Amino acid sequence: MLKNKNILITGGAGFIGSNLFERLIEEDNFIIIIDNFNDYYSGKEKRFNQLTESLQINKDFDLIKGNLINKNIFKNIEIEIDVIFHLAAQAGVRYSIENALEVSNNNIISTVNVLEYAINHSVGKVVNASSSSVYGNPIYTPVNEEHPKNPISPYAVSKLCGEQYVDYYSREYELPCSSLRFYTVYGPRGRPDMAIRKFINLILDGKEIKIYGDGKQIRDFTYVSDIVDGLILAAENKKAYGEIFNLGCSDPISVNKLVDKIYKIIDSERNIQYVETKKGDVDATYSDITKAQEMLNFKPKIHIDEGLKRTYNWQLKRRESK
Repeated sequence: MLKNKNILITGGAGFIGSNLFERLIEEDNFIIIIDNFNDYYSGKEKRFNQLTESLQINKDFDLIKGNLINKNIFKNIEIEIDVIFHLAAQAGVRYSIENALEVSNNNIISTVNVLEYAINHSVGKVVNASSSSVYGNPIYTPVNEEHPKNPISPYAVSKLCGEQYVDYYSREYELPCSSLRFYTVYGPRGRPDMAIRKFINLILDGKEIKIYGDGKQIRDFTYVSDIVDGLILAAENKKAYGEIFNLGCSDPISVNKLVDKIYKIIDSERNIQYVETKKGDVDATYSDITKAQEMLNFKPKIHIDEGLKRTYNWQLKRRESK
């Protein structure tokens, strides 16, 4: 576990970032967060403030509001950084299809600026968040890191480009860094547009769920605490330097089965409409995590049934507190 370190988390007020922050702040680390609080993720600043209040912390972190596209934002950092977790990105596969320029600017330029800061300030390690979307529609499953890359959305292209920059800075400047390809992350504090959170809210509101396509597409749903485990393992382990890893549960289920599980947890009647598949959606996500298991000792712990219950309980509590 990382202890007594100075850590920068870009996008640290977001879904994965806030869960990582919560874990690391408990280990006597000093955390700096850079987040632009984009309107795409409504209510994020309020939720982050609620988190810090619940943790009863006020001196072990610093929050810098701003966009990583502006490299001057790094002038606000006044301490030496041991580890950077680069999680900031304009998310949304479907959103990126209509906003390719915005997504490219945010996701690519920000990554270059982070890497430039890291080499100019002798940062000890950079862990870059990538995505399984870089693979596109898989040729075979489970998908290992050597699978051909065929991104089918601007978001996926931007993530693949980010990986290439990380690899370049690793080779040319000997910067200790790694990229992690996340698989369909879900859990508490997930974005409002994410499928599981959206499905739960629709069922609780007595509304119809729309499933794109026939629902037979499979997804490697990965609980957020397992992703946090993988991020920390990659930061701690020197074997990860210069490497790329899949982080998934490696136990995918169909969207139809997922929805059935959610209806069962909520104890509600099915109310589903199937609609046309959206552009940019892949047929399957299914991770081969052998490399992360062998090199990082990565072991996903939360099965989908337990993860859905935890996510449902969090959403229910959040709705009741409004």
